[in-house]
Amino acid sequence: MKQKDSIENLYRQYYPEILNYLFRRTHQLETAKDLAQDTFVKAFNGLASFKGHSSVRTWLYTIAHHTFINWYRREVKYQFTDISFSEGLKQTTYEQPEQYLSRTVKSETLRQELLQLKGQHQSVLILREFQELSYEEISEILGWSLSKVKTTLHRARLELKKNMTKRREEERI
Repeated sequence: MKQKDSIENLYRQYYPEILNYLFRRTHQLETAKDLAQDTFVKAFNGLASFKGHSSVRTWLYTIAHHTFINWYRREVKYQFTDISFSEGLKQTTYEQPEQYLSRTVKSETLRQELLQLKGQHQSVLILREFQELSYEEISEILGWSLSKVKTTLHRARLELKKNMTKRREEERI
């Protein structure tokens, strides 16, 4: 009974965060929900073998990352997404239509530029900037050294900045 309670607590506490990460990776809400469920099924099956070498959060992100990688290898690399599921379309406060449109366009532009980055750059940027994980957690999740995480993140930010600058220049022309 105690293990059941802990499983339910883990699910309640981390499901939204894991779902958000997987949605950012897949850009498909239903697929992200399926992968999140798979993540927790794998975690629940392996809960007894969890040794505590890392935090539970990091452990779940690692399972989610590997679940995503396995799905990605099986699926077509490039898929289209319905922008109505984009979190940029959620409105929590009222704002002027011009402001909303500007914010939505910026969010969509950033999402498009993220899609243009290499897979490693996408992974590390999403985990750090959107999921707000520490370098150490990212290192454990991706199985990289700390220096590789920092270097890849730096290069990803530079590439994203370069691409965004190039896009702005192209739009001016």
